[in-house]
Amino acid sequence: MNSSTENSSFITPAADCRVWKEKYEHEDYIFTLSSIILNMLTCPMIVFINSLVIAAVLKKRRLQTMYNMLLASLAATDLAVGVFVQPSFIFGEISLISGSSVVDYCRLYRQTVFAFLYPSLASLVLLALLSIERFLAIKYSLRYLEIVTKFRFKVAVIFCFTTTATPTGIRLIAPLSKLPTWLTITLACVSLLVIIYCQIFVHRVSRRHRKEIQAVQVSQDAKRKFLEEAKAVKTTSIIIGFVLFSYFPTLVYLFLGKYFGNVLLSFKPLVLTCILLNSLCNPIIYCWRSSVLRKALVELLRRTYNNTG
Repeated sequence: MNSSTENSSFITPAADCRVWKEKYEHEDYIFTLSSIILNMLTCPMIVFINSLVIAAVLKKRRLQTMYNMLLASLAATDLAVGVFVQPSFIFGEISLISGSSVVDYCRLYRQTVFAFLYPSLASLVLLALLSIERFLAIKYSLRYLEIVTKFRFKVAVIFCFTTTATPTGIRLIAPLSKLPTWLTITLACVSLLVIIYCQIFVHRVSRRHRKEIQAVQVSQDAKRKFLEEAKAVKTTSIIIGFVLFSYFPTLVYLFLGKYFGNVLLSFKPLVLTCILLNSLCNPIIYCWRSSVLRKALVELLRRTYNNTG
């Protein structure tokens, strides 16, 4: 590695590079190579399956519910991870083990983190919006269509994407400003609080409704509608659970890093990979939980195969 020819004083701790002022030993390669292989294998899958989900929701009218459109918006952020973030991450890790300088690697690392900032924050805000949509569907089931109109839905989605783009835009204009960091933290905290509140509420209401259905005779239509809403609530909870689970290794890494320091540096590529792989888990969850979406994807694949054949 050409780190000996570089002046390490040019690399500041703000770069947060795991090789900063460190000698990158050969035994660390196994973790880097593992992360490269995992991302190279999953990147095409993430792009393919999230593209299918978006295309299916846009083309199939029966799928164009508010809930499914939010899932398609979430798939768009996952698609951005596969198109932009993973290739940048792979290229940076390959350049490191192929002998690139520490300065060059830190530049690529910062670019990867910057590319990941927008889709990760957008997905978190969209999950908050998804939780709000389930909250309204459960609490105001009779007035849901009056409250959640197409116009309001479009405004809410556009607001999510533009709001989460603000920290990235400020960072481009003023790289040294601390405002983007504070905006990111504020948006993330508010989104998490909204998610927690909505999830607690909808699960309590769903449990109460389930007991009422068991105790009182209700129409088949009312029972079917409740089961559909309850299934959507559970799907949302599973998606949120997997997102939190993907960030769990990062939290453990940050906590243990205070005590073990450089010992854990070699694990960082795999820790980051866990977050990136969540973009593959989300569409799999959609398809697993929705038979209608599965059928639409199969129809889309068959039509595409027949047209190309």
